[in-house]
Amino acid sequence: MNIPATNKALTFFKMSGTFIICLLISFLNQSPAQAQSEQNVIIYADSTAQIIRGFGAANIVGWWPDMTPGDVENAFGMEDGQLGMSILRIRISPDENQWGDNLPTAQMAYDMGVKVIASPWSPPAEMKTNNELIGGSLRPDAYADYADHLNRFADFMEENGVPLYGISIQNEPDIQVSYESCDWTPEEMITFLRDHGDSIGPRIIAPESFQFLREMSDPILNDSLAAAQVDILGGHIYGGGNFRYPLAEQKGKEIWMTEYLLNLGTGNTGADPWSSYSEEEVWDETLTMLSSMQRSMRNNWNAYIWWYLQRYYSFIGDGDEGTENGEILKRGYAFAHFSRFVRPGYHRVHASVPFDVGFTQFSATAYKDMDSSQLVVIAVNGENSDREYTFTFQDSAPSQIRQFQTSLTQNLEQLENPDLDPDGRSFTATIPARSVTTFVGDEVQAVSNKIDENRNRPNSVQLRQNYPNPFNPSTTIHYRLTEAGNITLKVFDMTGREVATLTNGIQTAGDHRISFDATNLSSGIYIYRLQAGDRVLTRKMTLIK
Repeated sequence: MNIPATNKALTFFKMSGTFIICLLISFLNQSPAQAQSEQNVIIYADSTAQIIRGFGAANIVGWWPDMTPGDVENAFGMEDGQLGMSILRIRISPDENQWGDNLPTAQMAYDMGVKVIASPWSPPAEMKTNNELIGGSLRPDAYADYADHLNRFADFMEENGVPLYGISIQNEPDIQVSYESCDWTPEEMITFLRDHGDSIGPRIIAPESFQFLREMSDPILNDSLAAAQVDILGGHIYGGGNFRYPLAEQKGKEIWMTEYLLNLGTGNTGADPWSSYSEEEVWDETLTMLSSMQRSMRNNWNAYIWWYLQRYYSFIGDGDEGTENGEILKRGYAFAHFSRFVRPGYHRVHASVPFDVGFTQFSATAYKDMDSSQLVVIAVNGENSDREYTFTFQDSAPSQIRQFQTSLTQNLEQLENPDLDPDGRSFTATIPARSVTTFVGDEVQAVSNKIDENRNRPNSVQLRQNYPNPFNPSTTIHYRLTEAGNITLKVFDMTGREVATLTNGIQTAGDHRISFDATNLSSGIYIYRLQAGDRVLTRKMTLIK
């Protein structure tokens, strides 16, 4: 049997109607010198993508002890050694007598300029079909009472000096769990929003699916009356869902990731304790968190909110699993590369990042403050080796660059400023293996000449192998264009049937990446085809569920 000499080949054997998939993985056909050559990141400083509302975490009083004033200062303060978070998520208890428990931290955070949002895990039991706080659903005849319940909470917070920025209808309405919860179908939420959404005061966040499932949110967006009541499309990314959401963008909705956590599985029954894991293993998982943050920003999302702010696997230690109560943890310093430097009101700007062999675990995003002309670039190197990059600014450039770094041995350490090249439009930096670096550019001004287009323009149209491959359920496709023009990128199954159009329109020359979500497709081999002018390139990819 002839097997193509590709990096990842698949051989299918058919036995009794069952396919056995054998993955044959070969070595990369590039030398170490090729894999570690200098790469260019282009920052289009005058471009504008989504506005950033902030980065934050939850403080769920009643389920966990409240934070101390010192912890609140460290979480939301902007001084050296503090985390600079700008969003606080709190719980709407079904028991009104517990609402005051939120006030000490929420009041202090709000006075520091923090946005406070609130989510309910369950309506009061007497409003539900099972008369319980766990499971069941909201009775239709209680919809008006529930809207009043949410409004009373919002009024209580405002009367106590904490006007809510947003309020959710329900936390994770689409998953059955063994703790406080309530089930909603998309149709039930549509009815509630259509009939009672306009009576709710704060911005409405919905539907907060546990996996940003489009099956939950698409029907809401496609119902004009329900969609009109939703200000923020919120969702979580447990097990998936971190993809661009064109429908939400078309409907003019901000997209917020309102909950996520990673804890090496220590919350599962019988799992090894957190304290049994090495610092290296914990840091590896922290890099996974950072990669999810980079991806959510590239997906045009407006906010990223972690689960517990103060917990042994989060940002500030709580005294459990070997952590010191009140100690800022390394994961907190890593999160602060976003929360402290990318402030509310900043806009993401476009960045062209290479996707070559040996660099696939590197990512960079860039942001600009339109008022202060400050530019921020966040670079995450998940590779096991140092990587050297030249960062080039198009249209505008800063007068100086400051850099901050977190790694296994560093905690948001400020390093010596890198030197700008004589042209004032670029600088070169080595990003250490398995680290995150934030570059802060000050006094951004227009540059007199644009960068040499030929310096960063590929010699030919290129379509790279998707990564990861095989994949489930999402992968990234990278391609390079030699000149601007109309581009189509489509996906076909093995019968030739088109299953997705990933892009169809005018694009600029340079590097491009597109995420492909195959959640609704079956396992199998698919073909993706890029057409740029008269050039047509195709590759295979494999979905395994």
